[in-house]
Amino acid sequence: MYRQKNRFLFILLCTLLLCSSSVQATILQITVQDSTDNSTIPRATVFLNGENYARTNNNGQVFLNYSGLNDPLIRVSMTGFNDWEKLVSKNETAVFVNLSRKSITLNVSLYDSDSLGLVSGARITISAENVTQTNLTDISGSTAFDVIANSRYSIDITTQNYQPRNGVIDMGTENMGAQYWLLSNNRFSFVIKDKAEMVALPDAEVYIDTVLAGKTDARGVLTILVTRGKEYTIEIKKPGYQTISESRVISETDALYSGALSKAAVGAFIYSFDENHIPINGTDIYINGTLSGTTNQFGRSNFPNLVSGSYSVEVRKTGYTPVNRTIVVTNQGEDYNFEMSFENADLTLFVQEKDQKIVPDAIIIINGNSSGFTDDHGQFSTKVKFNTLYNITAIKDTYQPSGVQKQFALGNTTVSVTLIMEKSLDWGLITLIVIGAIGVLVLFAAIRLFNNRKRRHILRRNNL
Repeated sequence: MYRQKNRFLFILLCTLLLCSSSVQATILQITVQDSTDNSTIPRATVFLNGENYARTNNNGQVFLNYSGLNDPLIRVSMTGFNDWEKLVSKNETAVFVNLSRKSITLNVSLYDSDSLGLVSGARITISAENVTQTNLTDISGSTAFDVIANSRYSIDITTQNYQPRNGVIDMGTENMGAQYWLLSNNRFSFVIKDKAEMVALPDAEVYIDTVLAGKTDARGVLTILVTRGKEYTIEIKKPGYQTISESRVISETDALYSGALSKAAVGAFIYSFDENHIPINGTDIYINGTLSGTTNQFGRSNFPNLVSGSYSVEVRKTGYTPVNRTIVVTNQGEDYNFEMSFENADLTLFVQEKDQKIVPDAIIIINGNSSGFTDDHGQFSTKVKFNTLYNITAIKDTYQPSGVQKQFALGNTTVSVTLIMEKSLDWGLITLIVIGAIGVLVLFAAIRLFNNRKRRHILRRNNL
């Protein structure tokens, strides 16, 4: 009896364990896919009974383990899709969830590429998966479409007097806007370049039938509106360049006019003068390293063939310091002035007495300015300019000042000047001599006067 009771309890325990094991083993397979194209959706969030339970794998699947005692409430959420929710039977082992894409808004705006104005009344058609919508832009140049998230749409834009546009728009998960520039059918461009350098030529003036249509921009481009199928007289002008002029018909197939302007000869005068503003005859003019002319007696040289632009100019003449600078030729026949400094010569001053005895430590004054002292050999060295007048003076105590006015002509680069200094009179000694002489004379007069008085007294005494 006791054994039978234990056997019954053992069988009951095994049955309970078996039933418990079967309850824990309940697995629900959920597959999430796009209802539009039946593609699986990875990373979708699956909620079990209101709790964030799991995310689908790369195959759009998730496997849920649950007790299986009650019908589970399954909700699936994914960005860009409408949520899916359903009470699933506890007996189901696999569920297919079809998510429908959300409806979002696409706003399209159109602008005129030249005037930047809004384009109203344009027909816009969008298409995706056999669904086509067509709207017209309103007075704000815009229109809106209800579209499906995560979808690709082709777009076609047509309107009168503008070139058609088309393209593709990939919608995301949120509302979005698209902007398009429309090119006018009457749009015509001028592209102007410098003929020599083939670079863009800005600020070139474009005239249509003698009326200024505008100027080219930094790219050398001007875009205007014209009526096609007509003949026009076109002129392209820019200061410093030769004018282009021609008549032509702008047809439906013409997109742009390409022109190249040649620089016009404006000429230039080179004028050279010295520090005293005296014209220099015979100055050699080098332009961009090439000897191109020589100045006349008026210090000028004419270069009539120069076109507008920058030039490196160097002026040279013996006895003058060369001058080099860049000039920019722009206006007709303009003067470009070059002031040339005289070259320097090495000057040696010799200061001595008449008997050629050297005079050291004499102060040298040049044009009123103290320049230095003679050395132990009575010499002083400095630099002077050719064709310049100098006043040179040497002074020293006990000597009379000695000076000379000198101008050094072009030629030798070393010159010399000798200054002769004479001793000054020693007025102190002269004064002593004069005083001594006066003293002697006074003494002599006193002695003589004394002797005369004595002689008269002797005579008077003898007479008595």
